[in-house]
Amino acid sequence: MHFPSARRSSRSRPFLGVSSLGVPSLGVPSLRRRASDAVELMDDPDCDPVKLASTYANFRFVNGVVSGWRGMYRRDIRPLLSSTRESTLLDVGCGGGDVARALARWAARDGLRLRITAVDPDARAHAYAMSLPPLPGLTFRRALSSDLVAERRRFDVVVSNHVLHHLTGEQLGGLLADSERLAAHRVLHADIERSRFAYLGFGLGTWPLFRRSFIRDDGLTSIRRSFTAAELREVVPPGWQVTREHPSRLVLRRVVPTGPASAGLASAVSASAGSVLADTVPARVSFPVKSDRRNGHSRPEREPERVHVHERGQANDSGARVRDVIVVGGGPVGILLAGLLAVRGVDVEVVEQRAKPSLRSRAIGIHPPSLRALEQLGVAEEVLARAVRIRGGVVRSDGRTLGRLAFTETVDRMQSVISLPQFETEAVLRARFAELAPGRLRGGVTVTGVSERGGRVAVETAKTVETAKPGGTHGTVEGIGTGGTGEGGVSAGETLEARYVVAADGARSLVRDLLGIRCTARTGGETYLMSDYPDTGEHLGEAVLFFERGGVVESFPLPGGRRRWVAMTPTLQADATSDDLAALIRARTGTQLPPTTAEASAFSVQQRLATRLVAGRVVLIGDAAHQISPIGGQGMNLGWLDALQLAPALERALRDPEAASGVLGDYDRRRRRSARMAARQADFNMAMGGPVQGLRLRARNGLVRALAAPPASAVLARAFTMRWL
Repeated sequence: MHFPSARRSSRSRPFLGVSSLGVPSLGVPSLRRRASDAVELMDDPDCDPVKLASTYANFRFVNGVVSGWRGMYRRDIRPLLSSTRESTLLDVGCGGGDVARALARWAARDGLRLRITAVDPDARAHAYAMSLPPLPGLTFRRALSSDLVAERRRFDVVVSNHVLHHLTGEQLGGLLADSERLAAHRVLHADIERSRFAYLGFGLGTWPLFRRSFIRDDGLTSIRRSFTAAELREVVPPGWQVTREHPSRLVLRRVVPTGPASAGLASAVSASAGSVLADTVPARVSFPVKSDRRNGHSRPEREPERVHVHERGQANDSGARVRDVIVVGGGPVGILLAGLLAVRGVDVEVVEQRAKPSLRSRAIGIHPPSLRALEQLGVAEEVLARAVRIRGGVVRSDGRTLGRLAFTETVDRMQSVISLPQFETEAVLRARFAELAPGRLRGGVTVTGVSERGGRVAVETAKTVETAKPGGTHGTVEGIGTGGTGEGGVSAGETLEARYVVAADGARSLVRDLLGIRCTARTGGETYLMSDYPDTGEHLGEAVLFFERGGVVESFPLPGGRRRWVAMTPTLQADATSDDLAALIRARTGTQLPPTTAEASAFSVQQRLATRLVAGRVVLIGDAAHQISPIGGQGMNLGWLDALQLAPALERALRDPEAASGVLGDYDRRRRRSARMAARQADFNMAMGGPVQGLRLRARNGLVRALAAPPASAVLARAFTMRWL
């Protein structure tokens, strides 16, 4: 979006310049506060028209790198579109139209019907956009958002790119108020986040480029004008969510619940603001919002009444409530999915076999894509506060270091690799779900049958009878395994109904078995022994892999001064103790571990993939869909990525029944493909960690050295942090 200005302020000059040697200098201005009075060169009505045209032309390259619209299209927009019904999208402040054109091309390539209206009040931007070859379904207008409100227009999706940093307080209120009036389903306002990382990265990355345009100077000015995530969260009204996305991007989202209409708070706050381009400049933004520091989100003084996808009180023939979605399994994957659905206004309920959460420490690693899912739920900051950050990994063999792998160090905490025991992560997820949907988690309930009844799914349940459970081992480290007929028998239960059912009931999923879905076995059978010990302080913040002759030994930091140790064993050692594991580790690596009170756990790796993830109105997710080796921390994270894609797909299926088959089929294809990729990586991990001798040992160590050196190390780091899944 571009704003007219008589002349450029002297404060807008970038501090990152060029030294006498022709090298960009690294001086960075103070970024503690927004430079809201700085003015961009291209906003000057008398600026060089040749440079201005070059700037518009180059926006598509810059935005292609820094704006992240390809990912937002896949996650937020595409699930709302249909190949048979036309959807509408409004791009506010479209500038030269590069984002609108990209969205139009992607939708056309996917065979989806999307009509886009792109508006900008700047005559120069509009003229440039109109000079480009037309695209089917894309219309450009010289207009304000308030013009469309006055015309009583409505769009399925409202978006903007790099508009927020241009806005004063009243203008921001006007944009949010207009967006609430214009959007039928979703709003996405993407912008830069102000940070040293963004300023230095953009300044250095564009230094030799775009010399005949305003890209570099105006980009640095834009960063100085931009919000931080905390600043934006403080000022947006309830119903708006701020998420941070790499690299240095903010996305301001609003998912519009359907049902009884209610006036939005932003509309009340800024009804008189009119348009995005109001000329008035108030002293500061002020909305009646209470900040909730615990989860990093701004929340209203009183929670608004939740409106669900379907009308309230809808019941079956017997008068019982029919939910939108029932999630079977309240482990970390099931409860995260339920929370993501609840955030979207879906009427969701969770049934869980366990009466009480397990306190066993299974999965511990949380990767950057999973933090994105936790951020959407509003719990990422709390999880980060509890966790310990893993800075990288080191590989050793025979007392020598073969190589190091550094995970990206960035000011964006959402790009971290962190470690937190699963039971602590579950506690955070359960607490958040209880806030979003009080009383919707039923513990101690075993599912005994699942059957479709027309447009609904009936779930037969029984009360779980808890009995003493012998200590010892589990078949998998990360799978909850909530499926089955209970630990010691069941008593009479009830029948629940929902429009969709999600099986998140673990590797031994009863729902999957009831549906007759088979699992194809991949490699597996390797056995391991693990336990937690006090941290000796030798490898602070690093994961350590010992590739030894007798088999791999792995070590990962945990919060509270502890460390997880895992060793490959020749057989499943179900009766082994933590002392036995410590002795094995000492014999292989020479590391002397302190005594521990933690119990050792033995497990055997099994890798399986369900032949299909969707059966009518029942969907598989997490370990019920795919069982992956926990070596490398993929199991829970892969399930969370399932949830990140399934939540918008189910929302779309509920809103648009005609599109249900397509969006759920897309989920099936994409998640099965990701599971196969993760399984191949797990195969590689286990093969590299197997016992070897002689020439094979030297060859493996040579391969490790090669992979740990650039440029292979960057690719390997991306793979091990699951950024490609």
